[in-house]
Amino acid sequence: MGRALLLECVARCTAAGRPRMRLWAVEGNTRARRFYERFGFAPDGAVDPQTVEDVPVPEIRYSRDLP
Repeated sequence: MGRALLLECVARCTAAGRPRMRLWAVEGNTRARRFYERFGFAPDGAVDPQTVEDVPVPEIRYSRDLP
């Protein structure tokens, strides 16, 4: 389901003429990060130091250029 959703998002952004797509992934979620990397997304250096119930949950921004 995740693959289908991501491919649809990429297709719609491409059709709309967007030059790139960005998304956020929790830094410690290696499974999600590998998933996005398989589809051409890469960390672009931006980090959001989120906190949930006083627990640090940093997020890393991923981006991908679109055709």
